[in-house]
Amino acid sequence: MPTEEESLCCKEWDLIQPVNEKCVTCTEEFPALIQKAVLDTFFFVPKINWKRRPKPEGLNGQLSIDQCRLVAYRVVLEWALKGERLGRGSRTPLPSCVVSVIRRKYPSPTGTYIGFQEAEEIF
Repeated sequence: MPTEEESLCCKEWDLIQPVNEKCVTCTEEFPALIQKAVLDTFFFVPKINWKRRPKPEGLNGQLSIDQCRLVAYRVVLEWALKGERLGRGSRTPLPSCVVSVIRRKYPSPTGTYIGFQEAEEIF
């Protein structure tokens, strides 16, 4: 990852406990979390604190690849938080293994990624 803050191992991630010292992306649950059907469903859940209620930007009313990647990040974070909240304005980087797997599954068409941003950087 481009920054030290983003170069986080899942075994160092405070939000989850590693299972048998396995990488979180190698657990039985992880592949299911980032499946397109899960992302499509999660995208429309009203509970999610979107800055604004987005609309699908892909072909035929589907999520775009960029939206799939964003939703996948959020799904993994919700899974790790187990229903808890980080709190308003709180952000935490995802482990680099998680980001890498999601980026491989839903790659940017331009090859450009924004990376982690603190809350004050995005407002």
